[in-house]
Order: sequence, then C-alpha cells, then structure tokens
Amino acid sequence: MTVFGPNEWALLTTQKGKSWLVRVEDAPYSSHLGTVNMLEAVGKEEGDFLETNKGAKLFLLRPTMEDYIFKMKRQTQIIYPKDLGAIIIYGDIQPGLTILESGVGSGSLSLALIRAVGERGRVISLEKRLEFASLANENIAKFHATPPPNHHVIVADIQNICLGIQVDRVVLDLPEPWGAVGTVAPFLKMGGLLVSLSPNVGQVQLTHRELRCNSFINIKTFELLRREWMIDDLRARPVDRMIAHTGFITVAKKVNRPLAASPEAKA
Repeated sequence: MTVFGPNEWALLTTQKGKSWLVRVEDAPYSSHLGTVNMLEAVGKEEGDFLETNKGAKLFLLRPTMEDYIFKMKRQTQIIYPKDLGAIIIYGDIQPGLTILESGVGSGSLSLALIRAVGERGRVISLEKRLEFASLANENIAKFHATPPPNHHVIVADIQNICLGIQVDRVVLDLPEPWGAVGTVAPFLKMGGLLVSLSPNVGQVQLTHRELRCNSFINIKTFELLRREWMIDDLRARPVDRMIAHTGFITVAKKVNRPLAASPEAKA
C-alpha cells in the first residue's frame, strides 16, 4: 500500500463518519475535536490515524471522487453521483473516446468524464461563463494535482461554436438543451450518443422534439431516486430523508437521416 506524501489530499474521518478534506502540508488543521499537524500524515498508510491535541483519533483516508465533489468549491448545483454514474453507463462513456460537454458548472461532470475516457481519451468542455470555467479548471486541477492534458475548456456559447473535429459523445447540462441539439448534431459521429440532464420535464419535452428533428432515434428519458437505509443491531429501515428528484436524463442515438421528413418517423 502506498503511503501519504506531501501535498496530497487526505480525508480526515471520525469513527462516526464525519469528515474533512485537508491537504497534507506543514500546517495545523483544527476542528471541534482539536488540532492536528497535517505534516504528520506523511509516511502513514491509508487507515492510519492522527491524534488531535484533545485526544481524538482522525483516520486518514484517500478521498473518493464522490468525497471530493461534495466538498469542492462550487458556485452552481453539482450533478449528484447517482446521475454521474448513470451518464457514464447509459452514455457508454469508455476509454479512448472524445467527449464534448457543455455546461461545465463547478466541474463535477468533467471529473467523471475525464476518469471514464482515460489517458487515451479527450474531454472538450464548453462553458460560456468565464467565472464558471475558471472555477471548474481550478477544481479539476486540484483533484488531479495538475491540469489533465486530455481536458480542454473553451469559453464559448455552444449555440455559436464551430468545431473542426468529430466527437464520439455529447453530454449537455444546459438550461435550454434543445437550443444546442441542432448545433452539436453535425459534430457527433454516426451512431454516437447524446446525453442531456435537465431538472424540469418541460425542458425534456422540447429536447425530445429537437432530437427527433435532428437525426436521433432510441430517445429515452428517466430519473433516478436514491434512498439510504439505517442499519444497526436494533433496526433496519429507510432514513427519513432521501435524494429524490435531481434531474431527468435523456439519451439518444444519432443516425444518418433526418427523421422528421421520413415516412417511418412515427413508426
């Protein structure tokens, strides 16, 4: 097992599960449980602990992507892990693909896409607001310790962009995704998938219409609800609150003819 080194992220975690994302550096970190010197984490393995000046033990864990996403700086609503996982699987995001995404936000979707395509793949992120693009770049660079060479952020409106390449997948997280469908369709390879995340069903209806008019078939929309359970020696029941509706995921496949003008369009 590798040990913690300087400048890594560590997840300081109590036995009850409360946690803090902290950089391993020559600096103290204080909480209601006391203070630790983070430099003492250097050389320790994951699962070891630091003891605070109050005698509390804080376990050293390596943060998962889920941990980082929930604790990173953000100015917009993040895409929840339950939706990120669905986007990766239903969008068939795999190593080596080139992905075009629009609506970067704070960078949570970009992080998932970059991991999924691997070093041989590429993620091109379009974001029209400079402050969002800058924050996403900062969050992604912090997670990877350096900006990933296979990730490119372009500050532009997707409805006015002209790309000189073909992409394998398009992923949209936009307030008006239907306005982008006609623009991105020419960039998407034949047989490629478009995935769109929208919180409101009205957005989904308009997106479906544009997909049907722009050579897409197999259009499907769904949502995912996540409910955790409370398990101990005396009880096993759902928790009182759950992560219910966060967004509708729409997936569609591009084919080689505009279906709106086809007699088979209603079949």
